[in-house]
Amino acid sequence: MTLSNPLKALVGVLTTLVVLVPFGIFLLWGLMAIPAFMGTPSGDDPFLAFDIVFAFAFPLMCVFSALMYALIAFYVAHAVKNQGASDVVRIVALLLIYFLPYLGMPAYYLLFILLPRPPSWAVKPQPAGP
Repeated sequence: MTLSNPLKALVGVLTTLVVLVPFGIFLLWGLMAIPAFMGTPSGDDPFLAFDIVFAFAFPLMCVFSALMYALIAFYVAHAVKNQGASDVVRIVALLLIYFLPYLGMPAYYLLFILLPRPPSWAVKPQPAGP
């Protein structure tokens, strides 16, 4: 299954987003929690930032979850239809995509989607001709 270059770029950008968004959420949480726990001398409500950050984080996490499941479905379908890949590599890739998507999706993208030809160890051996 070959993809066009714009579709390859879109899948790459979405995969990068799936890998980086949890770090952004953690950073957002840190920007919210650290000032709240440090306290302010003026007596303001230290948890006021929670409402503001939650208003951004909750929709972001909803979109992130939908994107994550959509990409997992895409990668599983691509791996199942990829008849040129070795059976062992396909099984390992499917297990990684399902159980460790933060590692499996970028690795599969790099090996089978981004590269014009996958590495020789990842493809089925060709039968020797007469």
